[in-house]
Amino acid sequence: MHKGQIITTDLIFALTIALALVFMINSQWGMMLKNADDAETRISLEKAAYVATFYLINGPGYPISWNSTNVHVIGLASDLNAINGKKFIELMKIDNASLSTFLGAPEFKFSVNLTKIDDTPINSTGYFTQNPNISARILSYVSFNNTLSKLYVTVWK
Repeated sequence: MHKGQIITTDLIFALTIALALVFMINSQWGMMLKNADDAETRISLEKAAYVATFYLINGPGYPISWNSTNVHVIGLASDLNAINGKKFIELMKIDNASLSTFLGAPEFKFSVNLTKIDDTPINSTGYFTQNPNISARILSYVSFNNTLSKLYVTVWK
């Protein structure tokens, strides 16, 4: 090293390593924040799916004999876990944005699918997408026309 020399190969090497470390920490930090945000969204979706399913299969809604024009609270049950077919038809008449609002989470998209026990479709309503990034799906076994059936509530952002 010469007198008054500021830049050396050791300094360049140390700065390169320091910059590489800062870059790696920065990229890991961003991935960690995205994972935390995805986890928070997933928890919110699961809560929304559980609440929507609870309302749909545990009560008749409000008013008790609601239709698509006067509904305040959506409920499909004529008895616990027994789906009323007429109310499901009325549910299908509700537009998707209103459906999300009635199910308690207007920031999410919902789909409600009623199938036979062998997954043969009976009826469905709501938003549909092939591959949502983050979603939650709840399966409930219900009685529909005195037959064991499945009710799927799917929520995504």
